[in-house]
Amino acid sequence: MPKKTALDESADLRLQVVSLSRNDSFAGAVSHPQNKHAELKKPVRIVAVTHFLPFAVSVSKETPNEPHQWNVTRRRGHTAMYAGIRSLVENPGTNCMQLGWIGYYQDINGNEHTCDSLSHESRFNIVKALEKHHAVPVFIDKDDAHGHYEGYSKQILWPLFHYMSWSDSHPVQPNWWNSYQKVNKLFATALASIYKDGDIIWVHDYHLLLLPELLRSMYPLATIGFFLHSPFPSSELFRSLPHRKDILSGMLGSTSIGFQTYSYARHFLSSCTRVLGLESTPTGIDNKGSMVSIGVFPIGIDSKSVQKRRSLPSVQAKMKSLREMFANKLIIIGRDRLDEVAGIRQKLEAFERLLEMYPKYQNNVVLIQVTQPGQTRQPKLEAKISELVTSINSNYGSLEFMPVLYHHTFLDADEYMALLNIADLCLITVIRDGMNTGSLEYVVCQQDKHSPLILSEFTGTAGSVSGAIQINPWDYEAVAQAIDTAFSMSPEEKTVRYEQMFKHVMSHDAQYWANAFIEDLRATVLAGQNNTETPSLDLALIAKEFKKAKRRLIMLDYDGTLTPITNIPAQALPPPEMLAALQKLCADPRNFVCVISGRDRQFLELHLNTIKGLALSGEHGSFIRYPGGEWINLLDQMDMGWKDEVLSIFEFFTERTAGSTIEAKETSITWHFRNTDPEYGEFQAKECMSHLEDSVVSKLPVEILVGKKCLEVRPISVNKGEIVKRLMGTHPEQWDFVACAGDDKTDEDMFRALRTMQRSIGQQRVNGSDSSSQVPPHYFTITVGPVDKKSAAAWHVTSSHKVIETLIELAATE
Repeated sequence: MPKKTALDESADLRLQVVSLSRNDSFAGAVSHPQNKHAELKKPVRIVAVTHFLPFAVSVSKETPNEPHQWNVTRRRGHTAMYAGIRSLVENPGTNCMQLGWIGYYQDINGNEHTCDSLSHESRFNIVKALEKHHAVPVFIDKDDAHGHYEGYSKQILWPLFHYMSWSDSHPVQPNWWNSYQKVNKLFATALASIYKDGDIIWVHDYHLLLLPELLRSMYPLATIGFFLHSPFPSSELFRSLPHRKDILSGMLGSTSIGFQTYSYARHFLSSCTRVLGLESTPTGIDNKGSMVSIGVFPIGIDSKSVQKRRSLPSVQAKMKSLREMFANKLIIIGRDRLDEVAGIRQKLEAFERLLEMYPKYQNNVVLIQVTQPGQTRQPKLEAKISELVTSINSNYGSLEFMPVLYHHTFLDADEYMALLNIADLCLITVIRDGMNTGSLEYVVCQQDKHSPLILSEFTGTAGSVSGAIQINPWDYEAVAQAIDTAFSMSPEEKTVRYEQMFKHVMSHDAQYWANAFIEDLRATVLAGQNNTETPSLDLALIAKEFKKAKRRLIMLDYDGTLTPITNIPAQALPPPEMLAALQKLCADPRNFVCVISGRDRQFLELHLNTIKGLALSGEHGSFIRYPGGEWINLLDQMDMGWKDEVLSIFEFFTERTAGSTIEAKETSITWHFRNTDPEYGEFQAKECMSHLEDSVVSKLPVEILVGKKCLEVRPISVNKGEIVKRLMGTHPEQWDFVACAGDDKTDEDMFRALRTMQRSIGQQRVNGSDSSSQVPPHYFTITVGPVDKKSAAAWHVTSSHKVIETLIELAATE
């Protein structure tokens, strides 16, 4: 037997981890992951979707007039993300395409223009030029591009995701949201033009938050990954966003969503629970029956490229010049965008405090602060920084020496590399950041000096770079002390800390990040591939079978099936068109229709009693009333003494959980927590269930039913499946047509009971005199929910409205 390679073992482990950590969605799906690791190594095509393509185009000097030919160069910025995607493009085992906005083009004089006025042939030539780079451009007109990027993305989403209230930025323009939606739709259309079955779609960042849901509506079975490069704010702040539901729903169209840190993932899970009312685990979200995987994938840098560049002769020359300029000085390097969240003001305040607390550093240390334009122009911040720089240089500088060298422009790449190489300390004081890659570049460049790194605890990198000195940038005195500690550190401690950081940065680079995300995404899909997708209900087929049948049985759940789920159960009233359809079906002697609900008898009688010929079953099968008859208590001989003990437990938790209520029925008791704080309600429900299991279920013949935002305790012999068996009778083959619809876990008992009967009838036909060896398609078990909802039903519809439409269609059948 051949020896298993490290790659094989890695693939096996990834499958095992995915299948075990996501047991709610893929329980038992991967029985032998060791036999399936090869699936992770099969060639696939990946379509990486970013707002900007990593390329810019400029007019070729040979074609100054239209139609133009084009030069293609690499775009500046987002180096870590582009490096990760590029590693997939350059991987011979992976076919990777890139799709994104081309942005503005440059004419032969270097002036920028939009692509709006370009001829069709010039645009076609852009497409052809980018084909060589495995890239597909998206063309966006000037107004929509501005409203999407400069407007909604930069003025609303970016501030909000970095813990700045969206209302603190510029006045909101109504057309920004329209442009944001339109651009996401343009991306969906562009991707549809190149999508092939089996492709992996990888969408990036907050510019395209609606795209996953748009793609899911077009390709229900597509593999869609989404990675958010920015932070995700706490639910308390995110809930202030007017379009919060649209944003979350858009992201939840993904198969898997990746974040930089666990805290960002936790905030997203909390927002989904609080805003959309969805249930979640630390590794996934139950999006109406479809499990969306959640993972943490800290991004890295192209460490090999940085390592190569730092050794270039041009960089070495810059290093020599800088050493001469700052001879005998300790150099602190900082490089940030000019944004409020970059913490530049906090850095300067802390540096001033250092010079005040430790006079020994006066005239001996220099802070070289490099800034580049931020997301938006912030004149007040610029003025405050200039004021602080002037103050420090005035108080602690001289004509010969300035302790702060403030450089506000894009820095030459060689000069930046040289600074990282010669620095005695890198100081990063951001107050909110997705993943500060500048700190990682600094680590790679310090292979000779092993200088320390001071890192804000609010960066995404803080959890990964363990050798750094972590600080709270708001505590100026503590930051000053940290700088002194770094300068006083022994060479041995510097080396130990540096080796920890260097090992991590080199092993967890951009290529590792991209491969880890894609492998996890593929493993997630592979782990769930044995779960058969539930097809949409074939309305023509069900109508055809209904029409030719002579004895028909229709069984329907109420809440979530005949009416939408409501926060207040009493408001779940039957729609008039549903009542009319049921009345017409019940009037046909060939039909037997029964509503099987968890509701009590009084509710069912109040709202459905006017329908003649309708059978009713209440409290999940505890009661049944046949047409024209009286209610039959199927548990009249059962001791209900357990109800007092359960009621006392529910009352205990109701008193301590604001918004929760108790619904006492004749044969069961339900504790509802739909209107509680979502997270606290889930926590209390788990505590309540644990208490019930220990003190009641373990010693009495009852069971706990976990419903939609409720816990119900009922006799163990009661469920909707038993009612189905009773209605089907001792000779279930008597029915030519059976339809059963429901939406939640209690209805799965009905589907399983019918599936068992269907198999039994099929086996009888195989073994008996009937020449038919196949079960006819007359058992229609229908779940209400998405296509990938895990259910024992054979068909699905997306909403209760579709159920009603089906009933209307059947009622109209002659």
